[in-house]
Amino acid sequence: MRTTIVISAKGQISIPVSLRRRYNLKKGDQLAVEENDGAIILRPLPKHPLLKMKGKYGGDREPLTELLLKERRAERERSKY
Repeated sequence: MRTTIVISAKGQISIPVSLRRRYNLKKGDQLAVEENDGAIILRPLPKHPLLKMKGKYGGDREPLTELLLKERRAERERSKY
């Protein structure tokens, strides 16, 4: 498959929808950029399985480190008595 794309004034390109579908590329996915013998190569980076849980456990919730620190403080207080 050979497709022509245009570079915008900001240096941006659009990946054709047929390629985005074939490689299951979504907004926010990352590509590695390589140069090889005068060619520019874009390779999709593997998606980390834990990133899929980002929305489920992220958001407005308190960061996990803060929750753990609070729990340890409470534990220390309970053990004083």
